[in-house]
Amino acid sequence: MSPFWATLFQQLKDSGRDATLFIIALAGFFIVLVIAAVIFGTGLYRYIVPALPFIALLVLVRTCFSIRRAWRNRRHRLQYPPLSADELRKARTKLTRDSQ
Repeated sequence: MSPFWATLFQQLKDSGRDATLFIIALAGFFIVLVIAAVIFGTGLYRYIVPALPFIALLVLVRTCFSIRRAWRNRRHRLQYPPLSADELRKARTKLTRDSQ
């Protein structure tokens, strides 16, 4: 690794930020760049560009369904999570001790 990257990662680590997200974003950018170069180099863009509205529509419909499902699940979720076995035991001992 070059001194630039080592210094950058060390500085990010020292400032309390993790460089993992940066590395993933950087790798994703280069992957998209390579895919775009292949698509434009082989001429596939002539077939992909007319299909983009249909792909966008499918993504929009899928997103809407996911949001609706998340709202529905949120309404049916319990207000308080169930107690663990240890918490139940402690609550029972408090109740029996207070009633005596």
